[in-house]
Amino acid sequence: MIFLIIFITAIVSTILSSMSGAGTSIINVPVFLALGISLPATVAINQISGAFWVLPAARNYLKGKKVHWLFLALFCAIGIAGVITGVTIAININQRLLRAVIGYIIVFLVFYAYFNETLGLKDKSATYSPLRRFLAYPIAFLLGFYEAVFGSGNGILFTVATFYTRGFDFMEALGHYYLVVFFWVIVAATLYGIHGYVNISYVIPSVLGGIAGGYIGSKYARHKGNKFIKLLFLILGSLLGVKLIIGV
Repeated sequence: MIFLIIFITAIVSTILSSMSGAGTSIINVPVFLALGISLPATVAINQISGAFWVLPAARNYLKGKKVHWLFLALFCAIGIAGVITGVTIAININQRLLRAVIGYIIVFLVFYAYFNETLGLKDKSATYSPLRRFLAYPIAFLLGFYEAVFGSGNGILFTVATFYTRGFDFMEALGHYYLVVFFWVIVAATLYGIHGYVNISYVIPSVLGGIAGGYIGSKYARHKGNKFIKLLFLILGSLLGVKLIIGV
């Protein structure tokens, strides 16, 4: 029964996450905790599952588009330092406070996206100065840190950051984010495994559900286009932000 619950939960959460960047933790964490799985073990399950579904999702979004490999390499490397830091203190950090802060940030970004009609819908990267492009990198450490601790909403934060610093639309942003996060979740999962928080009987159904959900969600969102992704961004981002703030 637990296998089936985890499998179905993973499919649903990954479909929604792969279409919007809201993150699987918004659904997985409360369900897995209700099953008696500890929070570090729950985070480890999400990280391992992510390592399997983010690459197919990235391929769906970036097919036929330019991939900015140098940006990915630098952003990924800086973020890995954040991941290592996040895992190191994840057990002792006041996660309730961290989630509330992230919740307020996400709600602000959702409101901003709602009133900014062009956000994520138009690529203006050719007009962006080198200095403005560079401003994306300081954010990498913070996103890597948060990915290792909880992760939900990181895709939203990355999308907004790369729109304003590199001109990515929603599909480009999510595609690049899933390439970056592939390496982050591998590092995080390895560290959680070293600390003994990996349970294979929980990981297997999550991985299977994640692969199916990630492919279906990203394929459908790619077909529907940026306006559809932005709508989900607004809806799921609002729900995630409020959930993190009130702590339910």
